[in-house]
Amino acid sequence: MSIISEDTRKQYLSDGYAILKSLLPVDELQSINEEINELYALQLRRMGMEAKSGHAREVFLSNASRLLQADVQTYIATSRNSQMLPSVHRLLISDPIMQLAHGMGLEFPVLSTRASIHVMSDELKVPGGYHKTPPHQDWRSIQGSLDNMVLWVPTTPVSENSHALEIVPKSHLMGLLPTVEHIMVPSVEDPRITEDKYVKLPVEPGDVIVFSSFMVHKTGEQGDGLARIALSGRFNNAAEPTYLKHGYPSPYSYSYRKDLIFEDFPTQADMETIFPEAE
Repeated sequence: MSIISEDTRKQYLSDGYAILKSLLPVDELQSINEEINELYALQLRRMGMEAKSGHAREVFLSNASRLLQADVQTYIATSRNSQMLPSVHRLLISDPIMQLAHGMGLEFPVLSTRASIHVMSDELKVPGGYHKTPPHQDWRSIQGSLDNMVLWVPTTPVSENSHALEIVPKSHLMGLLPTVEHIMVPSVEDPRITEDKYVKLPVEPGDVIVFSSFMVHKTGEQGDGLARIALSGRFNNAAEPTYLKHGYPSPYSYSYRKDLIFEDFPTQADMETIFPEAE
């Protein structure tokens, strides 16, 4: 039996989004928060600074903001590394999520991008960098199946006043919209997308917001003084005719630096700290 009712699927197709309540185990989400926090704590301790452990929003914000103040580049690298946590990827391909994908009509779901972590707090604005995401459509950065589906999973409580996800219902029916340049993502600019059309989506840990990648959405401006954390994932449908016809295109290019980031590292002595028998 599908976990997605026919009414929910019809709402998703009509409005472009749906909210699945209590779909995921809260203890797993708290564990993910704790692991994310520990990444920042490890860097603080390396610098000789005090760091706290736990999954509370206050603890995370304290560690993250102090690391940002101490070393911006290490803060950015640590934030990126949080997206590589195995627990995050396990959650986004867990049985409930895969049932959700199939229930929403994705005949052959395949990941279109790696997992993303969205941490939002006015205290964590990177100098000279982007902060809140502007109005945008995810499909422009994915360019996959027309039924590409986005998952937005809060790991902390999200009220209307904690940088809630804001969407424009039914905007997915407008197709791909024109954009203007923005430091983060191309920002949608269309006269039909006005401020009064946005709807805030308050959710709790365990809930999942699912929406079409053509849905216009943005980060809510209003914060509650604490960090809001959410995960997101995206699925293409490998059986969707246009995606199949185009030969599974992808706008992403993965590569690596061929020079050493740290010259003359690792040394033999470094290797021996991990492998005592190294020669």
